Amino acid sequence: MKSMWWRGASMIWAMSLCVGQLTAQSEPSDELDNVSDERGCCSATTVPVMDALRVSSDEIEIDGLMSEGVWARAPIATDFVQMQPDEGKPATERTEAWVVYDESALYVAIRAHESEPSEIRGQLTRRDDSNELLSDQLAVGIDSYFDKRTAFIFMVNPVGVQTDLYMFDDVQDDIGWDAVWDVATSRDEEGWTAEFRIPFSQLRFNKSENQTWGINFVRQIARKGEMNMWAPASMREMALVSRFGELRGLRGIRTPGRVELLSYSMARLRRAPGDEVNPFYRRNDVFGTVGADLKYGITSDFTLDVTINPDFGQIEADPGVMNLTALESFFPEKRPFFTEGSSIFRFPIVPGDGGGRNESIFYSRRIGRAPQRSANPSGGYIDASDRATILGAGKLSGKTENGWSVGVLNAITSSEYAQV
Repeated sequence: MKSMWWRGASMIWAMSLCVGQLTAQSEPSDELDNVSDERGCCSATTVPVMDALRVSSDEIEIDGLMSEGVWARAPIATDFVQMQPDEGKPATERTEAWVVYDESALYVAIRAHESEPSEIRGQLTRRDDSNELLSDQLAVGIDSYFDKRTAFIFMVNPVGVQTDLYMFDDVQDDIGWDAVWDVATSRDEEGWTAEFRIPFSQLRFNKSENQTWGINFVRQIARKGEMNMWAPASMREMALVSRFGELRGLRGIRTPGRVELLSYSMARLRRAPGDEVNPFYRRNDVFGTVGADLKYGITSDFTLDVTINPDFGQIEADPGVMNLTALESFFPEKRPFFTEGSSIFRFPIVPGDGGGRNESIFYSRRIGRAPQRSANPSGGYIDASDRATILGAGKLSGKTENGWSVGVLNAITSSEYAQV
């Protein structure tokens, strides 16, 4: 459910090529196509603009109440437009948004006016699992590179369930991307509000004293099946990030040092009935391991991810599949190291809806998969591993000043042996 909302606003046919594991994607032209109003709700020349107000770090408390005076001083974004169900028409409910910032974070406040406050819908779910059909939503999209093709999306529903994703190639999305950010919501007789705090450390942007970013605000009204945007993008245009509005007035912001280290240790005892005659059977199978994950921001544009002896034992198991063909089965990637920032390694070879999940040249599930050779014990017993051990992996990803997206991925697996 994480990306249905944004994916529903656009569909795209894409073809890409990949050579090895080193990838590069060029930045599109800054010029927008001239689009007739007959094709959609907004022309390419209609780009809403707002200014960000600089404040001190002690002026805002993320409580969802919007009681701070800074919101009254900040410029306001209004006049949202419907994307669904009546594309191009004014939103049926008023929505307002404000943006301020300090030396470490961007703050966004959104007020969703509601003519029937009792009809506000909010479903309590796990993070990233909020359903726009069952819950109202407020979201902010930030194109901090201002390349009109990549954006970081932050969403929340009325009960505070967070959702985040990364968009690339204008309309495609990386549902595995997760950031560290804060949000709080509140309800009153006028509707509901949300306050976001998005640290600059979670965004990627070029080094410049004066910054202009792309930005958009979105509201979903579940009871009406209505989606509204501040900077609308026609669903007929097959474009989304390139239609964002502009956020100006960001000055003197710096990316703080980005270092995240997560270490782990794990012990496991497995007890299961078995054949006592089997020389490989152990009534009490004890196993232990240690490992670590490192994320290091080399610059504001490039990030290095390293994992040593990763443990994916808590990952959801794949569903059972009966495959009678000569082709291997495809399973979605669920391991965090490979899902985070995986968008740059997607190279669909068959036109599709932009996901390219089932036909990508690069298939990360082959890393650490079960050994491909089998041993025939001929009525005896066998002791074989069900997967290859990943000793370590590294991933470098980011974007150059010229707009090229670059990614390098390398993994080392151990040799596996079977005893018969």
